Amino acid sequence: MASKFTDTENNADRAPNRKNLLAFFRGTYSPWLIFLLSLSVTYIAWSLTNKSHQRHTQDLFTFEVAQTLQAIEQRMRGYEQVLRGGIGLFKASTHVSRQEFHDYVTKLEVDKRWPGIQGIGYAVMLKPKEKDIFVNALRLEGFNEFNVFPAGLREQYSSILYLEPFTARNQRAFGYDMYSEKSRHIAMDIARDNGNVALSAKVKLVQESDHDLQNGFLMYLPLYQNGAAIENIAQRQKELIGYVYSPFRMDDLIEGILLSAKNYQINFSIYDGDSQAIEDLLYSPKIKPDSVSNPDIKAFTPRFSVVKTIEFPGRNWTLHFRSTYVFESILKNNLATLIGFTGTTLSLLLLFVLLNIARSSTKAREASAESKVLIDRLKAGASAGIVGIYDWDVKNNILNWDSVMYRLYDIDKSNVENLQQAWFSRIHIDDQAYVDGEIQAALRNEREYSLEFRVLWPDNSVHYIKAVSKTSFDHAGRAIRIVGVNYDITEQKNLQIRLNKQASYDQLTQLPNRRLINDRLKQAIAFTDRNEKNMAILFIDLDDFKQINDSYGHHVGDWLLIEVSNRIQACLRTTDTVGRLGGDEFVVILPTIYQHAEDVANKIRITLENDFVMDNDELLTISSSIGVAIYPQHATEQALLMECADKAMYEAKKRGRNKVMIFGDF
Repeated sequence: MASKFTDTENNADRAPNRKNLLAFFRGTYSPWLIFLLSLSVTYIAWSLTNKSHQRHTQDLFTFEVAQTLQAIEQRMRGYEQVLRGGIGLFKASTHVSRQEFHDYVTKLEVDKRWPGIQGIGYAVMLKPKEKDIFVNALRLEGFNEFNVFPAGLREQYSSILYLEPFTARNQRAFGYDMYSEKSRHIAMDIARDNGNVALSAKVKLVQESDHDLQNGFLMYLPLYQNGAAIENIAQRQKELIGYVYSPFRMDDLIEGILLSAKNYQINFSIYDGDSQAIEDLLYSPKIKPDSVSNPDIKAFTPRFSVVKTIEFPGRNWTLHFRSTYVFESILKNNLATLIGFTGTTLSLLLLFVLLNIARSSTKAREASAESKVLIDRLKAGASAGIVGIYDWDVKNNILNWDSVMYRLYDIDKSNVENLQQAWFSRIHIDDQAYVDGEIQAALRNEREYSLEFRVLWPDNSVHYIKAVSKTSFDHAGRAIRIVGVNYDITEQKNLQIRLNKQASYDQLTQLPNRRLINDRLKQAIAFTDRNEKNMAILFIDLDDFKQINDSYGHHVGDWLLIEVSNRIQACLRTTDTVGRLGGDEFVVILPTIYQHAEDVANKIRITLENDFVMDNDELLTISSSIGVAIYPQHATEQALLMECADKAMYEAKKRGRNKVMIFGDF
């Protein structure tokens, strides 16, 4: 009985709980809907950012691959030109001595200008009956132990005669018969029959020792008898006398080509031929000791890889490119993560606020304001990639940036040793003193650090930055920390500049308009007062311009005004100013040369008298009336000075037009 009563009581308790829960959800339908919509917006923003980042990363990987391929191909073409220079040396002389060959290679500065090349050599081709004579001749030169090796009878011999630089490593190859080894033999035949450069397959160079053993290959260029006909394969085989060639150690070659650390953001292996078999591996990146000890790098699997082929005469190389841990770490998608985290967090905060609004009508107005703030923050979170955060520990002089700050200043985080110096060097040189002064003022607690300045990127593009910060002080009043944000206002600034230009320049002639002319004249007068000089102003009005407009139309009139403005500018110095007041009226400001003002005015008048040639070759003729006023001789105030010049111009019109009149001469 007691058990039955207890069950009934529990059921009775559950019923109100369900009703309360349903009532709660019915009353908070809108907040939950907004919450779901907010999460959806966050997901869409995260998804779009993530996809954009993936495309950007793939493009950057493709660019790095293309740069590496281009570097290898360009360097190999350079080596080919070096060999062709050697051929030219032999072609220019009946005999090239060992000393001449040595001097030639020395002047090339191989180690400095062509890193990666093992040497430059010359090998002669020998018939069996010529071999002993050749060996004896070399011994008479002082090489008492010289021999053509390896020993054995063959139908054709070759021997390395010259090899520079003649180091201990290269001396091991002196006298070696490269034609006796299959891979070299094939490459030498291809070069001989084609009359062009050819690369050998993967080989072990004779110069190699047990220390730092590397794969190698050789590049051959055939040398034929001077003046011999070599138009077909038979002729080339008959007239061949030897090869100018270069041996290469593969690791040294690649390190010589890819000197920049940037290239190590991708790894690649090189295979001889079209396969990727292990026995054809020519080059693979060395594993750094710290990579082995780092578990993240050790477990790293590249997201990006591609196989490319480089075609060389007689040989192809297959290159397998892979992204590295460093590459993918640098390009880690922090922005998508930030958007997802910020959006979700702000969505939860928004839900909390909206739920409180729904449950408390007495605080609806205050909650609505808070909701608006949070919605604005949510929108800001979606564009968080343009706001950078920095933290300067003033006491210990430690500056910390988030990833966005590096993007705002186009600074590569991996290449920065002194962040403060790198940051300050990016600030436009004309703004550096201003920025430094504001920093010092903030440190002295004179005012908050809030300013706008220009940043100059490595590509010489100018960006505008808005910086706002809060400074913390200790009990003694010393600054201990500055925390703030930077954001890019370039777009707003450029718009402001465009609007200012539209407000200050005539849209037709692109000359300063009345507003800017007044400002320039004010500056010129101030300069004249400071230096106790005089200056002049000219008023120019075109004679009978209305007739041209009425006869030919406004489009011809506009064209004529542009041509007139160009001619006037051609008569002036760079320090002078010409502007258009409106209609057919122009004004010229001549600082410091008032005594020659009449000469300048007559120069303009005569220039404008010359015919104007329209597109249909029809001629237009026009004249001008010009009034001249001198400051401070004729007026000591800006408005009166312009009035004097205007009166002088109208006096010129009264006296028959096409004249120059100086105020005070009438």
